[in-house]
Amino acid sequence: MHTARDVLKAMMAGARVAMMTSALLQHGIAHLRTVRDGLVDWMTSHEYESIRQMQGSMSYRSVREPAAFERSNYMKVLSSYALRAARRPGAP
Repeated sequence: MHTARDVLKAMMAGARVAMMTSALLQHGIAHLRTVRDGLVDWMTSHEYESIRQMQGSMSYRSVREPAAFERSNYMKVLSSYALRAARRPGAP
């Protein structure tokens, strides 16, 4: 986890912790303030009062129609695979 967005994704998927060791080694301890400020800004603008409230909000268990969620993710995986498979070796 290097950014507030990374942490947000993990929390919304249901994580209880975010491992930031590599980010702290790369950017220093002051990076925690940057990530925290990004989290607080996002949470405020999206009306979340706490991490606990946010945790798991985008997980499979929180979805009203799990079958639709599965289909959507399956289609996303297929389309990303098709794009990678269509690229020629050496092409950007």
